[in-house]
Amino acid sequence: MIGFIIRHPLSVLIAVILHVAVALAVIYQWNATPHTFKMSNQSDAPKTTQAVTQTEPLKTFAVDSSLVEQQIARLTAEEQDKRLAQKRLQEQTEKEKAKLKALQKEQALEQKKAEEAKKRAQQEQRKAEEQRRKADAEKRKADESKRLAEQQKQLVEAQKKRLEAEKAKAVKAQQEAALAEKKRAEAKSLMAKAEQERKAEEAKKVALEKEIATRSLEKQKLEEDALQAMLEKERAMERAENQKREAAAAAKARQAQQQKQLLSLRETYISSIAAKVKDNWRTPARISDQAQCELDITQSPGGNVTSVKVVNCNQFANDQFKDAAEKAVYRSEPLPKPPVEELFERNIKFVFKP
Repeated sequence: MIGFIIRHPLSVLIAVILHVAVALAVIYQWNATPHTFKMSNQSDAPKTTQAVTQTEPLKTFAVDSSLVEQQIARLTAEEQDKRLAQKRLQEQTEKEKAKLKALQKEQALEQKKAEEAKKRAQQEQRKAEEQRRKADAEKRKADESKRLAEQQKQLVEAQKKRLEAEKAKAVKAQQEAALAEKKRAEAKSLMAKAEQERKAEEAKKVALEKEIATRSLEKQKLEEDALQAMLEKERAMERAENQKREAAAAAKARQAQQQKQLLSLRETYISSIAAKVKDNWRTPARISDQAQCELDITQSPGGNVTSVKVVNCNQFANDQFKDAAEKAVYRSEPLPKPPVEELFERNIKFVFKP
């Protein structure tokens, strides 16, 4: 009864005013009609009956129908104004929520773009640093090769000069031998000395060749070390990529688990609403135990029911069952709140079978 008065306050007020008007009219009719009482005189004389008419002051109750209609019209207009104001307030609230949701979505998108740009900049910086290191290594290799080539060229030039000097000495010795026999011993000595110098130079040449071979081995070792470092870097990048894929898989698994938990909470939320409706079910007469229907409920954020539709009923659900199911929903106001705010649904559907 109280729920009906809350949902239909205007109708209840009009009914009360009409009942008051009828009551005033009945009182006025009663006071305007004279009443007759019979009195008996009980004595030894013959019985006589006298009719005494009771006359009371006339009371007038004027019921102005136009005033009642004006009052009803005023109340109706106030009720409509309240409903319009409530509707405008609800629409404004929905708009503000939509704007807030759009703003949050835009902020999340901008933040995501900024993070992606930061990641791209870091990748570009790493690539540039790697290219710079490679360029420095190539330059060092080129400088080393150039230095070794310059040293080899200098050694060859020195050997050529020494050979030319030895050739000149030999020519001079031959000329001196031809000129004078007495200088043969000196020439022989000079030749022996030249031979010793030649052997020394030969030894130096062998040592230089060994040094060049050693430098070549060192260069090869440096190249192998550089190749090993590059392979190690590639393996590190591969490990980092594997870790990234594993982190993405773990995040996806966590998201799936959260989605599963939300679905479970939603089922619990719907079940709590259905359980409260069943608790408020009042069994009417002539209802089959096999009757069932689907309830389509529209609610406000506070859990107040705005509309109820009884649909998809089976053959055992009659009109009494449908009407009783709808009343059970209204008696369940306010409906249970969801365990988390994002699970709230304005439209709830579930199969009702008491």
